[in-house]
This record gives sequence, structure tokens and C-alpha cells, in this order.
Amino acid sequence: MNSLAQLKTQNNQIMKKNLRTLFLFSFLLLTVQISFAQELEITGTVTSKADGIPLPGVNVIVQGTTNGAQTDFDGNYSITASVGDVLNFSYVGMTTIQITIGDSNVINVQLEEDAEQLNEVVVTALGIKKTRKSLTYAAQDIDADELNKVKQTNPINSLSGKVAGVAISRSSSGAGGSVKVTLRGNSSIGSNQPLYVVDGVPLSNPTSSQPTLTFGDISGGNRDGGDALALINPDDIESLTVLKGASASALYGSAGLNGVILITTKKGKSGSFKVDFSSNITVDSAAYTMDFNDTTQDNIDDFLNTGITTINSISASGGTENAQTYFSYSNTFAEGVLPTNELKQHTFNVRETAKFFDGKVTANASVMASTQNIKNRPVSGLYFNPLVGAYAFESATESLSDYSNFEALDPNRNIMAQRWFRGTSDIEQNPYWVINRNASKDVNNKLVASLNLNFKINDWLSLQTRGTYDKSQFSFEKKIYATTEATLAPLNGRYIVNETDFTQLYGDVIANINTQINETTSLSAIVGTSTTRNTTESLVADSGTNGGLQFANVFSYQNFNGNPSVNFTQNSLETRVNSVFASATIGFNDRIFVDLTARNDWTSTLPAANNSFFYPSVGVTGVLSELFELPESISFAKLRASYAEVGNGFAADQITPDETIIFGGGGINPLSPIKPFPGSTPKPERQKSFEIGTEWKFNNNRVGFDIGYYNTKTVDQYYAFSTSASIIGAPQAYLNSGEISNSGLEISAFAIPIQKEDFKWTTNVNFASNKNKIVKIYNGQVLEGLIEPEFFTLSAKGVNTFGSYLVEGGSFGDIYAQVVRRNADGLPIIEGDAVIANDDNTIDGLTKVGNANPDFTLGWNNSFEYKNFTVDFLIDGKFGGETMSMTEAIVEGFSNNSARETSNGTVNVQVDGAATTISAQDYYGKVGGRNGFTGEYVYSATNVRLAEFALGYNFNLAENSFFSRIKASLVGNNLFFFYKDAPHDPNLSLSTGNSLQGVDVLALPSTRSIGLNLNLTF
Repeated sequence: MNSLAQLKTQNNQIMKKNLRTLFLFSFLLLTVQISFAQELEITGTVTSKADGIPLPGVNVIVQGTTNGAQTDFDGNYSITASVGDVLNFSYVGMTTIQITIGDSNVINVQLEEDAEQLNEVVVTALGIKKTRKSLTYAAQDIDADELNKVKQTNPINSLSGKVAGVAISRSSSGAGGSVKVTLRGNSSIGSNQPLYVVDGVPLSNPTSSQPTLTFGDISGGNRDGGDALALINPDDIESLTVLKGASASALYGSAGLNGVILITTKKGKSGSFKVDFSSNITVDSAAYTMDFNDTTQDNIDDFLNTGITTINSISASGGTENAQTYFSYSNTFAEGVLPTNELKQHTFNVRETAKFFDGKVTANASVMASTQNIKNRPVSGLYFNPLVGAYAFESATESLSDYSNFEALDPNRNIMAQRWFRGTSDIEQNPYWVINRNASKDVNNKLVASLNLNFKINDWLSLQTRGTYDKSQFSFEKKIYATTEATLAPLNGRYIVNETDFTQLYGDVIANINTQINETTSLSAIVGTSTTRNTTESLVADSGTNGGLQFANVFSYQNFNGNPSVNFTQNSLETRVNSVFASATIGFNDRIFVDLTARNDWTSTLPAANNSFFYPSVGVTGVLSELFELPESISFAKLRASYAEVGNGFAADQITPDETIIFGGGGINPLSPIKPFPGSTPKPERQKSFEIGTEWKFNNNRVGFDIGYYNTKTVDQYYAFSTSASIIGAPQAYLNSGEISNSGLEISAFAIPIQKEDFKWTTNVNFASNKNKIVKIYNGQVLEGLIEPEFFTLSAKGVNTFGSYLVEGGSFGDIYAQVVRRNADGLPIIEGDAVIANDDNTIDGLTKVGNANPDFTLGWNNSFEYKNFTVDFLIDGKFGGETMSMTEAIVEGFSNNSARETSNGTVNVQVDGAATTISAQDYYGKVGGRNGFTGEYVYSATNVRLAEFALGYNFNLAENSFFSRIKASLVGNNLFFFYKDAPHDPNLSLSTGNSLQGVDVLALPSTRSIGLNLNLTF
């Protein structure tokens, strides 16, 4: 009985357990069924509230997930979601709305136009925000994504092909090099670089040096000192706006002559804390060299490296409604394709924004600090250039790498001496010796600290005051060891140190007015004053080619020989500019806008009697789509026109230059600096500019274009004229004279040809054409002692045969060369053993052979989105213009290393009156050389390249993932040319100044870069 009772009890327990299990299973099953029952297929139609038209391509996303869909052509959508989920409906030009899912599985939505998106608030001069439709001039925006899809060490290089009317020439000096930017053509014999403005405040962008000579600078080589733009972290940029014309930049007065590039940086935002991290690594290879023979090319490939560039950046942002913080740090490390060339760069940025007193006071404070160290920055020209020896090496028994052991003991002097396969010359040394024993070091630092306070007085008036401390430091050191070629260094070696310290202090006070005068008239205006102070402290210490060092290879100031041949110079310069300005935009029915600006500058660089300059502008725009009844397909249309005058001031020490003291007891330098022509009153050059344009958008902003025409005239250029020394007391003197004109057409267009649920294609095209003319270089003044000029020199030929001159009737950037005389059949004429030069219609003994500037530029930028994949590419083209390869001329003049010299080819010529052929080696050996017939080395500069490519993937992340975004991309830069005629990359520039445009003189070859980019957000 006991056992039966126990068995019954056990069975009851098992049954209860099974019942509990069955009940639990049933409950879970019911829960799952209920859960599945809550998932609904939501359908509906999205239309425009204004006209009821269905909206295709509306994004419908379940908030907090990656579950999304898009409306079809009829505005219909379908998406799976659960009760309680929130659906986000978003569309370009419309307000985003959220709807919580209830019991119904049909949700129809009407979207309203977003006035802020349609008006597109644009940051303009002095940081003033305006609606795009009210602008009376051309302004083109680039957002941060476009700058960072394919990163470059200088973010401004990323503008090439993306903005109409902006010409970008990349530096030939590798990573950290400065960039040449020209807006709407060259207009000045002074600087043609635009003004850079960061968060409304002008950025000091000095450079310690730029190449000026084709042969090279004997004081360290044709070196590029870099610029401030390379010290900016591209991930700190929120957006970039290009103000291309004088009307857009007139509020900056004399600083805005060449246009303005406005950079708006990121700041903290209220809400959750966010961290962004990006890492970019590329492999860089020298891609575009002249056509060498196989042996020489193998030697060059062995000499040059495969470079590696890494750019890492991390930022953190967040805050409350009243206070926000943004912090970032980035570093860049690069090993160049030139052996021993290295770059190390670190950038820090902190920005704080806060509101006080119920939002009536807003404070914005930021600090940006950068430090950059560059070892052996590449040079151009012949002096101190390792490429000369690499390109010239020729031996039947040895390779260039056999001389990587570049020195051997000199027992007579007990020092290590240079070894080379033949005797060195003023331009040719062992390239391994140059990079190791003529090594250089650049250190560039920048600090920008600013404070912006805004006081809201009432609903229509606010007061803003800003102050900025901007310091740039450039340091250059070069140690040149004993047994370096004697032209460059004396017996015991040479030591060069350049240090330059630039400081800019800027402050302004601006009253902002925004009010509705009456029902039909609005007023947006500013009235303000600003002050700018620039100081420059510099030191140049150079033991020289004659002064030298006391003891071999001891690199210190104490080792300088104390004689007048040593260069030891200190300088201190200061300029001040005080300004008042005003701007008013008057709107009529929010359809017609009239824009007026005025600015007056007072500069310390001129005497008080004539140091005041006034710059006005006026513009008008009408929104055609609101003034007239246009077809429904036209979303937006406007017409604009403007006129402005701006100027270009004087550098410190230009009007009343100081004389210099010779080091070592030499007294005053007998060479007097160039001064103004006696009795003349210097005044800034002045640019008068007119532009007209129209902007249209169609099909709910899916297609649009902007077309603009401009015409500028720059007068009163400040030239150095030749004079009679017996009358004037000096061989040259400055005088205002001349006129340069530019006119052109700019077109930018965009389209979204395809916008479907899982595929979108966005495309942009930028076209620009500029016509430059030297109207006159001399105004005809009759002054005693003045020698009427035939031309003005931009790049002097010196001992070479390349030159660039301003000649009346010609154009800025004209290229002049020594040209071979040819017979009626076009055959080169040779008499005896000499090629005969053509001396017809020459300037300074040279003949015009082309112009460095393109006839027009064309950029085509595309972006594709397919599910989680993105593909972006940019095709950049420059059409027309010419370029000269002095590299090819020099190589063929002193070696047999070009492919065409060793290919057994022939050239048709006329020798002593008879047509015949000679070998290519013989012909190019005669016409080549560093001072040869450079007209034989002129090529079309037309080129079309795949400038950028990026293939990216956005990873699907779990809802509880630590990361909110992960994207990885395969990236490429300067990948290949669809077309190129020149033996070098014609997009490289040797200088950011006016010299050396359109010529390649042994510059480091441009590189092709391929790599990976990773973006993380958490």
C-alpha cells in the first residue's frame, strides 16, 4: 500500500509539472502569437499638402531601426511594423513628420513645404546668414561629406571639379604642401589667392616661402613653405561656401579682391553625447613621370618609395539646451614617395557654445591648435633636387642603387665625402647624398583662439562682438655637409635657418537688424566696425656659399664665419587696417530683394593723407517662381544681377621700405629697395565687377541649374617700372598703372535621375570658362626718368629659356620659350652643327608658345546609393591651355635616358639647306638642355582624370549595438587619366604665386592613392 501511495503521489507530481510546463508553453505560444498579431503591413499614400500631388521617393522608416521603405511613383508605400512603432516620413524640401502606429494598417500622410529647406540658409560675408533666394550674387556650397569622402591632407584640394569657376592646382611638394586656388581667373600682379574665413572671421594664411625660379633657389632650393589650410582638420568642417565675385566679398574690402572661401566648423549640439571616429589609410605611388627608357625607369622606381598616408580623427560632442561642447583631435602621418620625406601632424580643436539670461546672450569660444613636422619636403628646380641625379644616372655596368652607399671616408680631411659615378656639377649630385646630407626640416605651428558674444536686444536687433588671436609659426632648417657641390656650399658645409612668426589680431562689433517694415517690406541689415593688426617677425641665418663655416659639419650659429658674405637678417613688420561697413537687404513681398553694401578701410601702409578707401556694391534679385504663374514642374526660379568695387592693399614695408644692414660690419646694403616713383601717390589696385545670373529648380527640386556671367576690370596695378638711375637715383620705382580684364561663364547643375526604394543616383556638373586679357600695362604717364615698359615680368627667364610676361593684348599666364626656326615645310633648320633659333616677334628673346590657363573646366560628380552600398566618383577635366616640360628638356640635354632618344627613332630636319633626317638622340640632344629650345617641349595641358572614387558599405547594426553607425569605404584619388598629352601631371603647380605657372621643372611626380576609410559613430 505504501508503495502504491508513493507511486500515486509521484504520478500526481509529474502530472502537475507537465501541466505547468504545458501552461507555460501555451502562454509563451500565445504571447508569440499576440506579438506576431501586432506586426502589421502598413500601407498608404504620401502627398503634398499644398497641391495634393503624390510624392515619389519619400523615405519611410521605423524610428530607431534600419527598417525602411520609399514611396513609388504614385506616392504609395508598404512597410511592416508593429502597434506602437513610430514611422518617420521625410522628403527633400518637406518637413519631416512622425506618426505612431495604432490599430489601422492604412496611414495616409500629407507633407508640408519646409520653408527653411526651400530657402536654404547660406552663410555669407562676415558670417551673416541669408536665404539663398535673397542672394544677388553667385555662392556655391560644399558640405562636409564631399570634402571627406576621399580625404586629402589639404582639404581645399577636394574642391577641384566640385565648384564652378574655382581652379585648384595641387602642390608638387607632397603632403603638407600649399595649394593654389584661383577664383574667376588671375586679376592681379600681386596675390591672386582668395581670402579664407573661418566661422565669420578672416583666417591668416601666410606662407614662409614659395618657388620663384626655374633654375632653383640657391638658398635652400625651390621650397614650398606650406600654408595654414593644410593645418586644418577636414573632419572639423561642417560646410564650405565659395563667394566667387566682388559683390559677394565686397564687405571684406581690400582683403576680398580675389573672392572668399567661407569655412563653417562643427559645434556641439544639444541632446545625447556623440563620438565620431574616422581612420583613413592610403598607399601612394609616383604615377605620372616622363617617358624614360626601361633602364632609367627601373633606376627611378628603385629610388622612389611607395608612400603611405594615414589620417585619423576623433571628435566628441554633446550638451544641453543651454550649453554645448565640441572637441576633436586628428593626426596625419605620411611617408612620401621621395625617400626620407616624412610628415607628422597633430591638430586639436575645442569649441564651447552657451546661452545665458534666458537665451538673450550667446557665447561661442573656440581654440584650434596644429603642429606639423616635415622632413625633407620635396623641392623643384635644379638646385638641391635629388631627382636631377636620379634622372641623369646612366651606366652600362652599375645601377643607381649601387650608390645608395653615398659617402666614403676622405683620409686627407678625415670626413665622409660624397661618392658618385662621375664628377658632380652645380645641379647634379648623388640623389642619396642630397636626401641625407642636404636634408631639411620644416616645423609649422598654428594657434587660433576666438570668442564671439551675441546680445539679443529685442526681436529685431542684436549686437555681436568677436575677437580672434591667430598665430602662425614657420621654421626651416637645412644642414648641408662638406663635399656638397661647391656652387651650393663652401668647403666646410653650410647651415641655413629661417624662422617666421605671423600674428593676426582681429576684432569687430556688428549690429544685426532683422525687421518687417510693413506688410510688404522687410529689412535685414548690419552696421559694424572692425580692426585688424598683422605683425611679422622673421630671422634668416645662412652661412652662405662664400661666408661658410669655420669647422666642417658643425651646424650652429657660433660656427658661422664672421664676414659680410654671411646672411644674418632680422626683420619686424606691422600693418593695421581699421574699417567701418554696412549692409542692407531689402525684401519686397519676399519676392524681390535689393542688396546694398559699403565699406571703408583705413590702412597703416599709406600716409594718413591718402590711406582711406571706399568699396561699394549693389545687387538685385527677383524670385520669378513667386512673381509669375509658372508651370507646376518649376519648383523655383530667380534672376540676379550685381555690381561691386573692391581693392587690394599694400604689403608692409612696400611704400616706405627700410634699408638693410649687412652682417659682420658691412654697413648699409648699397642696393636700395624699390620705392614709389618720386612725386606719385600710391593707391590700391581696384576691381570693378559686374555679374548676372539665374537659378532654376524643377520637379520638386530633383533637377536644377545655376548659370552666371561675370565681367571684371582690375585697374591701377602697382608695377615696378624701369627708371633712369641718373634721374631717379634707382633703377626701378613703383607706379600705379595698367588694366587686366576677366570675363566668364559659370554653370552648375544637379539632378536626381533615379530615386527609388532601394536605389538613388545624384549627379552634379560644374562648368566654367574664363577669358583673360591684358588691356594695358602702362597708362601713358609722362614722367621724367620713367622708361616706358614693353612688358612686365612674372617669371624671368634668367639662365633658362622659360618665361612668363604680361604683354599688352596678351593674357595672364602666357608662356614664352626659345623656339626653333623652321622652313616653309615646318622642318627645323640646322646650320653646321647648331640648331637655329627663331628670333621673330620675341619678348626678352623668347617667343609666346601658349598659356597656362585652361579655356574651360568641367567637373562631373556622382553619388549612387543601393541598399547599404554607396558609390561616389568625380571626373575632373581641364580643356585647353599649354604646359612646358623643362624636366624633359633638361634630361635630354645631359643624358640619353628618354625613351624617344633610345628607340632608334629619327627626326626630319633641314641641314645646311637640304632636307634630311637625323637620329632622335642627336636632335633632342641639340635642342634639349637647361637653356635649350624649350619651345620643343610644349604640350597641350588638356587632361581628363578620374579624380576621386569611393565604394562604401553601411553596416546593419543591432538595436542594442554599441555603435550607431559603421561605414567602411575603398577610396582612390588621382587614379588615372582618360586623356593626357603632357609627360607630367599638368594639374600640379610649382608655386602658389604668379611665377612658374604652366611649367614642370623636375617637380616630384604626382601620386596615385588607393586605400581604406573607416567611419564609426557611437
